[in-house]
Amino acid sequence: MATSLALLGVAHAASNLPMRLGDAARPLAYKLDLKVDPAQPRHSGTVEISLELNSALKALRLHAKDLRISAVEYRAEGGAAQIGKASTADADSVFLRFAKPLPAGRGTLRVRFTGLISEQDTLGLFRQREGGDWYATTQFEDLGARMTFPVFDEPGWKVPWTLSLTVPSKQLAVANEPVLRERAAGKGWKRVEFKTTPPLPSYLLAFAVGPFAVKDGGLAGATPLRYLTPRGRAEEASFAASVTPDVVQQLESWFGMPHPFSKLDSLVIPLTENFGAMENPGLITYSSKIMLGKPGQETLSLQRNYVSTAAHEIAHQWFGNLVTMGWWDDLWLNESFASWMGDKITAQLRPDWRWELTTQHVRQEAMAGDRLPSARRVHQPVRTNEDLGTAFDEITYSKGQSVLSMFESWLGEARMQAGVRRYIKHHAGGSASSEQFVHSIAEGDKDLEAAFASFIDQPGIPVVRFELQCEAGSAPRLRLSQSRYRPLGAKNMPDSQWTVPVVLRTPGGVSRHLLKTQNETVTLPDASCPGWLQPNVGGKGYYRSQMDPALIQPAKYSVSELLALLDDQRALTQNGELKLSSLAPLVKALAADPRRELREAALETMAGLEPMTVAEQRSAYAALLQSLFGAQARELGWQVGADDDEDRRLLREALLPFMADSGRDAVLREQALLYTRAWLAAATRDGLAHEELIDPGLRGTILRSAALAGDATLFDGMLNLARVTPDRRLREQLLSALGVFGAPDLAARARRLLLDAKLDSRETIGPVLGRQIQDPLLAQSALDFVAEHDAALRKRMTKVAEANLPEVLAGGCTKERAERLQKQFGPAAAQLDAGPALLAKAVSRIELCSAYREAQAGSLQELLQSTR
Repeated sequence: MATSLALLGVAHAASNLPMRLGDAARPLAYKLDLKVDPAQPRHSGTVEISLELNSALKALRLHAKDLRISAVEYRAEGGAAQIGKASTADADSVFLRFAKPLPAGRGTLRVRFTGLISEQDTLGLFRQREGGDWYATTQFEDLGARMTFPVFDEPGWKVPWTLSLTVPSKQLAVANEPVLRERAAGKGWKRVEFKTTPPLPSYLLAFAVGPFAVKDGGLAGATPLRYLTPRGRAEEASFAASVTPDVVQQLESWFGMPHPFSKLDSLVIPLTENFGAMENPGLITYSSKIMLGKPGQETLSLQRNYVSTAAHEIAHQWFGNLVTMGWWDDLWLNESFASWMGDKITAQLRPDWRWELTTQHVRQEAMAGDRLPSARRVHQPVRTNEDLGTAFDEITYSKGQSVLSMFESWLGEARMQAGVRRYIKHHAGGSASSEQFVHSIAEGDKDLEAAFASFIDQPGIPVVRFELQCEAGSAPRLRLSQSRYRPLGAKNMPDSQWTVPVVLRTPGGVSRHLLKTQNETVTLPDASCPGWLQPNVGGKGYYRSQMDPALIQPAKYSVSELLALLDDQRALTQNGELKLSSLAPLVKALAADPRRELREAALETMAGLEPMTVAEQRSAYAALLQSLFGAQARELGWQVGADDDEDRRLLREALLPFMADSGRDAVLREQALLYTRAWLAAATRDGLAHEELIDPGLRGTILRSAALAGDATLFDGMLNLARVTPDRRLREQLLSALGVFGAPDLAARARRLLLDAKLDSRETIGPVLGRQIQDPLLAQSALDFVAEHDAALRKRMTKVAEANLPEVLAGGCTKERAERLQKQFGPAAAQLDAGPALLAKAVSRIELCSAYREAQAGSLQELLQSTR
């Protein structure tokens, strides 16, 4: 998946049964026959499972959740049928019991059942209404298949599937494989039989039913491509159709083998929750916001998001689908590899995007999570649903990707590619483990294997300290030492040691050293004592760098290295090694740099300081922002010029809303309000988006900026349009703007939208609560609202949203806020898989921010006064 916290959602069920079913029975193949009408809330079907029993059994346990099982039959090879009965084992599985033991050997299990087509969740088989039509789609990763049919629902069981769907005769049915045959099945129905799949685990089976529009995408090499959208919207997939063939061909070239499945359909899901796309073989699904854009109106963010997401999901076809993880503890390898490969392919396809710089954002995100006392290891054992519920996070995706990037930098691209190709070739069609992957990459290099293990088998971030040693008559040397990074206020973080691949640069050239112990010395290639040091070449190393500030010369660093430097320097203020005010010169220099990525990094650094300010400091904070970015913002303005390049457009989208809000720029607010009133009047009058009045790429930011200065009339206009527009992207932008209104009565009205039966709670919780919790004047009211309406809110929310609610509400920077969050959500979190872990993470972030603010209060004041 591109993003996820896909399970998080199953309520606890008291049970002593293990998560895994064991090896008493082994599935060999499935025949699955389902009857699905997207307009109806239930489905029915039969599943035939070819099995091998290792011993005689009176009861079989298999996965089934919230299914009604009406018939059970087992027939051993050459034997008579034996009738069984189903009984609940736990929340995720059933026992199928038989009067006489089933004999060891092979046979066929046949189960008839009915199940729910969920209208609220986006896990299992679910349905959504779009444009007046119902569509049914599957999302089986991670534990969704068991919600749809009885199954051995574990990733290591990789077998062929033969699927048949009986569906309304005027609807389209699609699945992993092409249609084999189609025939009438009674009045108003048809039976669609699909070709048998190659071996797949249950979480990769996929199908969809509905009145989809189909856009033919031709061929990418030998692979036929199609794009499936809601009725009448096929042309909105035009951008996707224009770039997907190139993504496929680039990946075929990198892996050195053709796309491994018979077709590649890309299907739109109107609304997803906690995932943006899913890599099902032959049937990748995408959130509508990622894939759909009206021709000629595809924004820069849509283009970049689609290409990078598609590259991630299509990379999975080889790494994750052709070769699959044996168990969930290797999920990290699937996802981090796809993220690493997706970014690599995106950078190759669009060198003008400078996509390779996104690795710094990935590193930053990973380290923000990995610094927490509650951080888990990348290669995390999964023994319970709770373990699995925490597996789809920044540690799995971003830290894993950063570690892969570091080792590619150490090995070189050619050696890394050769190792991956060996791994794919050796395990094609089967499953493999992290250890087998590392073995393929390392080629017997035990030091490399140890280095890899030190980063994936323990949590935390190494800090590497560089001390220059120059003595007369001797070559310059560098003393390297390592320790675990500990932010201020962190508790219970044991010491750790890594094998760190350090690549550094001095005037004499590049030096490479594998730091295996706590302290080691490196001889430098310089003839004399170097005047500067770059401690992390390319910014690829997954470690924080600390050294004498006199050795830092930003002019000698690349953009990637400057981004890593800024993030490391900021981190060293968070562990107390540096004063916060020491960031000022670097931030000021980067804010004035002509390169967009550096300006945005300076902007993000300043944005990160806002939660630390108190009420009486906010004016000084806004003045500091104005001194750094005000002139740039006013020069850019809200109007997009015909000659504006992509960098100028992207900088405008990032800078102007931030300055209108945090920078308290009255001019920008009033201009946004003026544009919004004109656009809203026109859009309300004739139902058109009116791109001539507001550029599509700026629409969301202008609406939010206008809300900062808006009144009840503007609130009503936005709300009325949000209720009637069929455009999900526009509705999300309008709801996000409604969450910005600061007047107490309007903020209260925005919160009440969370209980509005005519609005989907999945589209209101984040935009409204997520915004208000960041506003010091509204945060208390937002928490009070959630407490007062707890039962009503939870009834409308999915289990995924319930588990994630503490993170949505994790704003603020005080001990009191942390204590309230723990008290308010502790009991409910305890009833949800991964709930306690997610709550602990949210509370920990607030506690660390509080400790940081307390320790750096004086230095923050110095920084804010620097503009006077």
